[in-house]
Amino acid sequence: MKRKRSRIVVAAAALFATAGLTATVAAPASASPNPIPGINGVWGTPNLTGPAKAVNWITGLNSINNTAQYAVLGADLGITWDDGRGRILSVFGDSASFNPLSWVQNRTFFAWRSNVIFTSHTRDLSRGMFFDGAITDFPGHAKELLTPQIGAEITKIPTSAIAINGKQYMTWMDVTRWPGGNNWDTKFSAIAVSGDYGQNWAELPNTVRPSAGGNFNFQMQSLLRVGNTVYVYGTPAGRNGMVYLARVDANRITDLGAYSYWSKGKWVPKNPDVASPVNVKPTGELSVAWNAYLGKYVMLSTNPAIMMQTASSPEGPWSPPRTIIGSGEMVSAYAPYIHPWSSGSNLYFTVSQYQNYNVLLARLPLAQFK
Repeated sequence: MKRKRSRIVVAAAALFATAGLTATVAAPASASPNPIPGINGVWGTPNLTGPAKAVNWITGLNSINNTAQYAVLGADLGITWDDGRGRILSVFGDSASFNPLSWVQNRTFFAWRSNVIFTSHTRDLSRGMFFDGAITDFPGHAKELLTPQIGAEITKIPTSAIAINGKQYMTWMDVTRWPGGNNWDTKFSAIAVSGDYGQNWAELPNTVRPSAGGNFNFQMQSLLRVGNTVYVYGTPAGRNGMVYLARVDANRITDLGAYSYWSKGKWVPKNPDVASPVNVKPTGELSVAWNAYLGKYVMLSTNPAIMMQTASSPEGPWSPPRTIIGSGEMVSAYAPYIHPWSSGSNLYFTVSQYQNYNVLLARLPLAQFK
């Protein structure tokens, strides 16, 4: 996640570099994932020589999905979760397209919008994550889920999501400034809820965590469900903070008074100010999941390359960070998010590339970590 203006410039440069190429419709799950000439063709699929391997691009003109058909030429993040009825929802952060009407809306010529969702049923991820479609507000246009207030907010960026009792809950941060250097400023973080499987979202004012005190350490969140408990891994805004931990009964996820905080080896209720770090800095854009193959919890993060750690319990201790995608393999890679349908000896995750400003699906063979 970088400055809004820089993102638009990157998306624009990629667009004009591939001008004149014809878009095609997204490939169905049964089709061959051959690349479609387009934005990603400027860079191609990265040749990852470290522990992780590239599968293919999932956003952009040259992706297996050609998300331009939903007015998304560039996007980042790709946070995935099971919606509770056998479907994957994948939410992306700031996205860009090419739409002259956007100039009239004061959102630049490249149709920037804050966040969009694509849907998928792909179980076999070895050939990629194929999208069935997008949450749209009109045909051919991915819907902006949470709209920033013009003049008061730069963007609203999702950080994690989970399905509980037929509802979708998404944590997000209110970004007010991009000072650079892997830092950004937030006014608060909060939770939004959808009761119709992602079509419409309501912000919940009672879940706001101001960017001050102990809540400063929970501006970005990653959700992990273990039984009926949701563990919440938090960091300050940006990629330079430590990791803090809270937990709450899944049925009370919107009640901040029901949260407890991990503090020097014990759980303390209601007080985020006492939370103590459970992991090292610099760390950002976390994703945590239980992995049956390793028999451990796995954490992926931007630190500043793409890192992996493991632990036997949600509280840790976490193993030393190990690089799985180095900065020399995939320049400006960030935001690794574990796909919830990963199984067996491969861990699948999405990862964004700022230079390209699109999202890649990657595969991590786990036998090397046994």
